[in-house]
Amino acid sequence: MARHWLLIGVVFIFWLSAGLAGAAEMELFKAERFQGGPWRIRAETLTYDANNHVYLAEGKVEINQADRRITADRVQVDEVTKVARLSGNVVIVLGDDVFTGKEGQFNLATRGGELHGARLYLKRNNFHVDSALIRRTGDNTYYAEEAKVTTCDADRPVWSFSVRQLSVMLEGYATAKDAKVNLAGVPLLRLPLALLPMMSERQSGFLLPSYGQHKAGGTVVETPFYWAMSNNADATLFQTVLSNRGYMQGAEFRRLGHNDAAANFRFFYLDDGKANQLTDHRFWAAGMVNQPLPEDWNLRLTVDRVSDVNYLKDFNFGYMGLNRYSRELLQGFGRGLEQEDVNTRVSTYVLSRNFSWANLTSYGRYYERLNSADPNLFNRLPGLELNSLQLPLGGLPLYFGLGSSYNYFQQNHGMNGDRLDLHPQLSLQGQPLSALSFNSRVGFRETMFRIDHNVPDGPPEGFVGRQLFDSRVGVSSSWARDYGREEGASNFVRHIIRPEVTYWNIPRYDPRRYPSFDPFDQGWVARANRNLPIRDGDDPIGGVNALTYGISNDILRRGANAQGQAAVKDLIWLRLSQSSFFNHSSMGLDGTSQPHHPFSDFLGEMEVYPMRQVTLGLNMGVSPYNEGFDRADFKVTVLDAKRQNYLSVNYIFINDFAKQINVETYLNLMQSLKTWLTYGHTFETNKQLEKKYGIILQQQCWGVALSYTERPDDKRVGFTVFLPGFGEKMKRSPVRFPDEAKTKESPDLF
Repeated sequence: MARHWLLIGVVFIFWLSAGLAGAAEMELFKAERFQGGPWRIRAETLTYDANNHVYLAEGKVEINQADRRITADRVQVDEVTKVARLSGNVVIVLGDDVFTGKEGQFNLATRGGELHGARLYLKRNNFHVDSALIRRTGDNTYYAEEAKVTTCDADRPVWSFSVRQLSVMLEGYATAKDAKVNLAGVPLLRLPLALLPMMSERQSGFLLPSYGQHKAGGTVVETPFYWAMSNNADATLFQTVLSNRGYMQGAEFRRLGHNDAAANFRFFYLDDGKANQLTDHRFWAAGMVNQPLPEDWNLRLTVDRVSDVNYLKDFNFGYMGLNRYSRELLQGFGRGLEQEDVNTRVSTYVLSRNFSWANLTSYGRYYERLNSADPNLFNRLPGLELNSLQLPLGGLPLYFGLGSSYNYFQQNHGMNGDRLDLHPQLSLQGQPLSALSFNSRVGFRETMFRIDHNVPDGPPEGFVGRQLFDSRVGVSSSWARDYGREEGASNFVRHIIRPEVTYWNIPRYDPRRYPSFDPFDQGWVARANRNLPIRDGDDPIGGVNALTYGISNDILRRGANAQGQAAVKDLIWLRLSQSSFFNHSSMGLDGTSQPHHPFSDFLGEMEVYPMRQVTLGLNMGVSPYNEGFDRADFKVTVLDAKRQNYLSVNYIFINDFAKQINVETYLNLMQSLKTWLTYGHTFETNKQLEKKYGIILQQQCWGVALSYTERPDDKRVGFTVFLPGFGEKMKRSPVRFPDEAKTKESPDLF
């Protein structure tokens, strides 16, 4: 028995001294705990040197801890220092990042180390570093010497940085000393110090500059700097040099809050040296606020002020352009700014709350008149509206509603005053027959004016009142028939016909007795030959005595979506309407008389959806007197959102007023090549309004956008380079897609 135990002891001593030859897998450092869990090692040959406390692994060595993995041909692990010496095809995987090299060492306790002949790949920025020596100095930091940096995946990158020393901080910056910018391996630029953003989301740093040539502005270079101030706020400083005008400085601030709260403001200033401008001190201040308040109140603010009538036309390009900024506001706030050719800029505030029975709104509207020849507008500071829902009266088919408002109208030079408007309405709704609906409304409007600053051409009284009644009686019907609807069928076509007849009566009044406050603060500057039927939504102001009759057709297809739910799609919508007038003129927006024939134009409106990606729209007005068209508006839209292709052609004709065609297209020709075009031409004066076209060439790690704009007063050439991972990506197409503000969808170019 003693000999038996002696044999076991000899074998045990030999095992401790020689190691575990041939062991396939084991746990390292069993007596110790590590953040992230235990380390395990596996190899074809695994031995332990008890005298030196060293593990030696050879042949397909793999060391694992959670999402960390180390592989090599040969590994030696010191049990005391926890340092693993690695050699032969070393690969260190740390989450999504990969660290490779020929040989080196890695501390399994601190997770720091270094590799020679190394390459580092950081997935979050597609960041590649090649160097003779790369050190991992912490969980989020690296250091390299004589390194090459790029975001291109190819072995021969299109562009790269060659740096003497490189320090990388994840979610921070890569600091490069003595850097050279290489294009296709050829050095182009030398930088003593460069900062490269390494954040995966919002990141402070210089955005990539854009370059342009303008007939009016000369050479234009924009170099924006982006500042990520906090998790919910950022700012951008826009530095722009225009060779023919000087230096322009701009700034933009953005903030996001809870419950869709948001703010966005920007300001640009230029001391313009061009002599033919109205003012040398040129600026533009604009922005918006959406802010929910306690007790279900909601505040919306819009600011739009500009120094002169030509500013927005001269500088509507690049980062600082109105079109680009208005598009961002439309997507973020649900509303945009006036277009560049509008010479009246509008700043507003709206404070509102919805109750179960009414809506209460306080508002203000301030106009900036840029053209002194335009009317002197009335600012509304403040305004207040209370509009109720249609409230039922007992069990009768009668409904009561109230529209009321108060405004103080103020002009910088002219007449000021107050207006109080009360408009109670009583409506009768019913369905006397199964296929017949009846809807009538009668209202009484009491309007009181107080004038606190008279003008020579204004009313002589300080107080004046106006009483008006309005009535509307409508009768409509609806018939439907299904085609292809067999018992149990889920796919079929439905045709709906809706004839309707409506009588309108709103008396005329003498506008010269009252202040010219209403209805829209300014009259028609240019009058088009309207002569259209009176319809719901037109909101006529007076002098209306007309009968409108028409018929609409809807053809719908019922089917099922990919989830098997019922889905209804429009195929054809068509409406024909006309009005018969029992007077000879109506009142225009500015209160003046607008003569018309006994019968309006015969108006046809149609939308056709022949294919899922195609929409055709047509509005036509045919005169019963001239035997010809008074107006036509034709539009065809082709939208393939999946492939990012878009085409829109719109032709507008209004007799003796407008003949114009507008074309917009964005074509994704191939994965790396896209092109776009916008074109406007008026045949009334046979002049081209604007022509823009461009091409976008994009690869995995770089992109170039070229654009050309031609206007009657300017020609512009733009050039921008995009490097994913550094600076701003070109996220949206230059052409605005349909319903972009609603869906917030447009092509991502990278």
